[in-house]
Amino acid sequence: MKRPPRRTPMLAAVLLAGAALLTGCGGADSGSASSAAPEDWKTLKGPTLSLSYPTAFTEQSDAERSEQNDAVATLKEGGRYVALISIQSGFTQVKDAEEAAIAIEASVQSTAELKDTTDVTVEGTDAAKQVDLSYRSTGENQTPQRGATVEGSVITGVDSRGKIFSVRIDAQQGKLSSADRKQIIETISVK
Repeated sequence: MKRPPRRTPMLAAVLLAGAALLTGCGGADSGSASSAAPEDWKTLKGPTLSLSYPTAFTEQSDAERSEQNDAVATLKEGGRYVALISIQSGFTQVKDAEEAAIAIEASVQSTAELKDTTDVTVEGTDAAKQVDLSYRSTGENQTPQRGATVEGSVITGVDSRGKIFSVRIDAQQGKLSSADRKQIIETISVK
């Protein structure tokens, strides 16, 4: 697992590794991005979107996170990153959600197994796609133990300014419930 060398949607193993190179501390605003989130969840904000996430995660400061990400929240157990939520925007030029999903799929094919690509409703945009994938951790850079299964979801589309957005949720199998993953996705709001 290595950090991507340029601002691309290299999102499979890369984002957990990129977050692992950073320390997981910092604060986050209280509250939620939408009414779909539990009252005690925190808000993660990027330049074109926001979302809510569970309080067990810790938001990284600007100085801590990788330059490829606009915002990151991580969950750490036993000194290892076991879950990561990241926001990226404007990293490639596409005209719609379909092209955004194709760009995501192409970027992860060499590092992950694509599971499914589906339409998803995201507040503030006409169309968005969810790309689900999985991969085995290398155990490098404080990521889950070598061989652990990591499940990922990438929600992508185009914001009102014509810029691509991407929300990536990676979690070691069993570390983020499907209900919490779904609720995070439901709170995404695009400007």
